[in-house]
Amino acid sequence: MAKYVGVDWASKGWLGIVLRDDDSWETDHFPTIWSLWKRHSDATRICIPLPIGLPADSKRACDVAAREKLDQQGRSVLYAPIRDAIYRQNLTDAKQFNEAAGYSIQNQTWGIVPRIREVDEFLDMNPGARDRLFETHPALCFYALNGHTAVPSMDTERGIDRRKTLVADEYPEAATIYVKACELYLTPKYSSFLSDKGHILDALAAAVTARRPTSELSRLPEGDDPPQDERGLTMQMVYPTDTDQTRLTGINETQTRSR
Repeated sequence: MAKYVGVDWASKGWLGIVLRDDDSWETDHFPTIWSLWKRHSDATRICIPLPIGLPADSKRACDVAAREKLDQQGRSVLYAPIRDAIYRQNLTDAKQFNEAAGYSIQNQTWGIVPRIREVDEFLDMNPGARDRLFETHPALCFYALNGHTAVPSMDTERGIDRRKTLVADEYPEAATIYVKACELYLTPKYSSFLSDKGHILDALAAAVTARRPTSELSRLPEGDDPPQDERGLTMQMVYPTDTDQTRLTGINETQTRSR
């Protein structure tokens, strides 16, 4: 049975949401990407909101394209550091390496560098995972699900409610998953792991994106020959083809067949 996994890094682990073809689902948490893979290496697609593939001497084309597409919300897309920088021991050294490539490391980016390094090392040691681990970005997913329109900030109830509606429109059980995940994880027992319901929504966005057929996924940068890094990792983000485009494609295919 095919299954699709969306994850998001919370305070001290990966929150995973698993969707199956029979409409069953589960949530779980994992301390490392290795433990996630051990449990779900049979997944058809795993979507993860962290860089896959790191540049050697310039910004990644997918980061630049995503920031441009999202306009004012593009600031939520952090430029992936060059690979040499993420293996430095402190931010000062890392910035020095990165600035030689023409841009600096944002302080927010440095906070997730351990996770970027974790994913980079995992894919280097597990090449068989490369065709099932896909990079996405929650802001890009919600933007696409919202008809290529900006979604209100996650810091507002309006923003939370809109995101809940978007994932439920995509996958009706998402409404139940959200409620159950909040009841389970937003408790004292899991307070050190997850303290923000935004992580649940971001993992849901990744999960419904992973569940999309390949034909209903868009990519940045566009094109059939995306850039690869020095290790052969594809540097590309996937996100849902927006609803209107999918509907129009279906109409056009139907009209073509009826002629």
